[in-house]
Amino acid sequence: HQYPKIKEDDIESSHYFVPQFIAPKAIDFVDKEIVEATFNQYKTNVFFMFLVRTFGMEVAYQLRDDYCIGTAKGGGTIFWQQDNRDRFRTGKVMYYNSNGRRNKDRMSWFVHKSIREDFNYRQCFFGLHLVDGDKPVALCESEKTAVMMSVFMPEYTWIASGGSEMLSMERLSELKRLDMVFADHGQLNKWEYKTRHFSREMDVTVEQAVQSGVLPDGADILDLMLKDAEKK
Repeated sequence: HQYPKIKEDDIESSHYFVPQFIAPKAIDFVDKEIVEATFNQYKTNVFFMFLVRTFGMEVAYQLRDDYCIGTAKGGGTIFWQQDNRDRFRTGKVMYYNSNGRRNKDRMSWFVHKSIREDFNYRQCFFGLHLVDGDKPVALCESEKTAVMMSVFMPEYTWIASGGSEMLSMERLSELKRLDMVFADHGQLNKWEYKTRHFSREMDVTVEQAVQSGVLPDGADILDLMLKDAEKK
């Protein structure tokens, strides 16, 4: 066996390079002044007025304060994403009809896009700032569901993913604990797998309600709670 012949020029350092470390770009946050400026005009906020009709003025304002709910132009609602260090990552703007249902004719959008084009954001669970080490945490998909379920089942701190595909390890790693998972219909198995690292329980009442014809496809725990409330 003979080793290949190598010329001295072939092993000169100029033929090689050491990879340079590039520090990740710092995360941007929304100034509190911008957030606080949205805490007004609530009579035009369609979702907030729905909360008033459902729970009364006092509870509605408490929910606004707890979950940092703002008002956008055109009757929109801003669900501010505040992290566990009280920094505002971004705000999700959504539009509702007077019955509390999503206005599907209007698209949702994020506030940071109107602040700066190169805004480097990183989303977190809606309601993350409310999580502490003592109270059980319940996870659902919709921001609206988290807000309203905090009234129906106050024994939990309710947080929302903001979408069925938003259960990334990055987001989940920011949770100190997770006790209950309330997946929307059709998402139970996927959410059970993604949250397998937590000692949590999976709620199956929504799946059972859809299978028995009580709820339509795609329903969630709030739909079931409101359905039960109608019977009383």
